[in-house]
This record gives sequence, structure tokens and C-alpha cells, in this order.
Amino acid sequence: MTVTYLIPIYPPDNRFILDWDDNVEASLLLALGFLVLMQLMLLIYIVLAHFQPCTLYRQQLNESYRRRYKNFIFRRLLAQLDRALRQRPGAGQELSSCLEAKRMAQLAIRLFCRDTTKVLYPEYELDSSAASDAYFVLDDEEAELNSAGYASVNFDVTDAFLESLLYPKRADIPSKNKTKS
Repeated sequence: MTVTYLIPIYPPDNRFILDWDDNVEASLLLALGFLVLMQLMLLIYIVLAHFQPCTLYRQQLNESYRRRYKNFIFRRLLAQLDRALRQRPGAGQELSSCLEAKRMAQLAIRLFCRDTTKVLYPEYELDSSAASDAYFVLDDEEAELNSAGYASVNFDVTDAFLESLLYPKRADIPSKNKTKS
């Protein structure tokens, strides 16, 4: 009885047998077909993962947050520089008042440079959920700017504009090349 279990049972002739010895071409074509099918499935997965409606919506929402944040940091810079340069020195305190105004202006510029770098060289993709946290603006801070009169500053703050503020010498190079030619 154990002998019958050890005898191999061959399938009927109408079944396809993957025989590596006799049909090498057919076996390689089958393996190649599986490989192409797996690559096609991976491509479909990547396309569907990238172009999902919720991903596109999140990307548009984060882009609007990013625009709001760029506008906010520019208006905040204007307000802080205005506040620093508006100080009136008292009698005999001109030097200390100028030094304080200089310190406040330097802090405002450092804060602007830090936030501009965050906008120009983002750590997160716009379709990630972490991007909305990176470009978050507190409503209280924006309301403070609006009440101070900076709501009327309606300026399109683009990446090129921020880059020209962050790196002014880079912005001058093309204009020098244009005047030479």
C-alpha cells in the first residue's frame, strides 16, 4: 500500500505542465509574463495611490495653507519692522533706543528668514498631512495683524518674491547680466 503512494501520478494530456527541461521557451515566457504582470500591477497601484481624490483635495488644501502662510509671514515682517522703527527715543536715550530698534529689526528678519526657508525648502510634500501643520497660522496672530491695519496689504507673495527677499544678491545677478548685453 505504501508503494502506491510513492508512484508519481501523471496528469492527463490536456493539462499544461510546467516542465523546465522540455519546454524551456514556454517556461521562460510564462515567467516573463508573470514579471510583466507584477510590474503592471505595481504601476497601477502607484498611479491610484498618487491620484486619489482625497490626496488631490489634501494637496489643494495644503497649497491654500501655504499661500496663506506666505502672505502672513510677509505681513508679520512688515508689522514687526514698523514696530521696531516707530519707536521714539526719549531725551538722552537715543543710543539705547536705536540699539533696541536694531535688535527688534534683526529678530524680525531672522524670524522671516526662518519661515521663508520653511516655505521655499519644505520638509513635507503637499499631499501629506504633516504639511498642513507646517504652514499653520494662528487665528489670533492673523487677527492681530488685521487689527493693526495690515489686512489691507494685498500683495501676491510668490516663491520668487520670497527668494529675492531672502537672497537679494541672487536677485541682482540677472539684472546685471541684462545690462551688460
